[in-house]
Amino acid sequence: MGIIFLTNSISPHQLPFCAELAKRFCHGAMAYLYTEPMSEGRIKLGWCASVGDFGLKIEYWPSEHNSGDVENCDLLIADIRDIAIFNKRAKRAARTFYISERWFKPPFGILRLLHPKYLMMAYRLVRLLKSSPGFLYLPQGIHAARDMARLCGLLAGDLRCLFRAPKLDFEKCPGGRIWLAQGREDPKAQRKYCLGKMRMWGYFVEPSKYPCQRSQSEDSNNNSKLATPNSPTKLTQSQLTTHNCLRVLWVGRLLKLKRVDTIIRAVGEIAKSQSPSNSNSNSNFHIQLDIYGTGTEETKLKKLAAKYGEAIKFYPPVPIDEVRKLMHNHDVYVLSSNAYEGWGAVVSEALEEGMKVLGTYEAGSSATILPDCNLFHAGNWRELLELLQANIKTIGIGEWTASNAAQVFANAIVKNEC
Repeated sequence: MGIIFLTNSISPHQLPFCAELAKRFCHGAMAYLYTEPMSEGRIKLGWCASVGDFGLKIEYWPSEHNSGDVENCDLLIADIRDIAIFNKRAKRAARTFYISERWFKPPFGILRLLHPKYLMMAYRLVRLLKSSPGFLYLPQGIHAARDMARLCGLLAGDLRCLFRAPKLDFEKCPGGRIWLAQGREDPKAQRKYCLGKMRMWGYFVEPSKYPCQRSQSEDSNNNSKLATPNSPTKLTQSQLTTHNCLRVLWVGRLLKLKRVDTIIRAVGEIAKSQSPSNSNSNSNFHIQLDIYGTGTEETKLKKLAAKYGEAIKFYPPVPIDEVRKLMHNHDVYVLSSNAYEGWGAVVSEALEEGMKVLGTYEAGSSATILPDCNLFHAGNWRELLELLQANIKTIGIGEWTASNAAQVFANAIVKNEC
């Protein structure tokens, strides 16, 4: 077998990249192996609806399965931490690309290293990075890169890494190079933190199936204000639809880490300032937040939203294909998650559908893809409110497509141009 992608479960955020890679690089000689059956919840949301459309050999590969194919394939891409397989491949100088989200997610962070098994796994992985020419790490987002650089620095004797991660800069593209914010040209530092063995990565979603019908006026940078001169809420012409309504969308599981309360407060306060009872309000403008999903925080969030009248509406979860359609009925997507959100593929989906996107500094995808002017800190609804009132920069999906990621992988990474 030429190339194997080894993962724990089937994901619509991995398959598009694998399919593009199979077409461009290995001419169909590629297998997608997953170690765990898909959950009923994800099946109901349509996660496996298009598995047969990717032109890949997709197989269930339980942990007790013979590992011969994985150990002996020409190139392995894995997002599971199977150090034993990685070591066996390193002994025969086989190329292996390890992909992961953050190693030090909160709330435990670097304290995870206090667990002996975790520490030993970390030590063996860093040893591979330092000693095996064919082993490369693809961090899914800048926070994952910082965690790995911190781990490598700590195991190289840099005790400062006990308290903080090194500050990194990076090329904002798949396969982008990563370097220290201070000391980009320092080869010793690059080796200490293994930055020469890392390339920026992420999740890559399917391209849009729907023609973008957003008008040029929606994407313009018109700075004229529709609010009255003394209004605390000054939303711009570029953010208004023909119905004078800014439509904000959030989709997902209503969990604490998602910090949906931040969006509810920001939108609710804007809506309250535009109510008829406010003498400074602009009665011709409305803002609407639509929330699709369910979860443990649902009751709490609905109670909070009730304070703001009809501005915030809740809907049941919808299948993944329906999410992409919904995006064409909304103007702005907000990713409000805290640092426990390793990536957040919905950012890529929203960008594919031509939406304006705001996100947190703490979530992987928004911190990696979006410009600083589109970012706010998790939990800070006042920051988000200010962004919703400003001209939100439209950036598009740019280079963060499955097609481009596959091309980068085939043309640069696999050919040792790194």
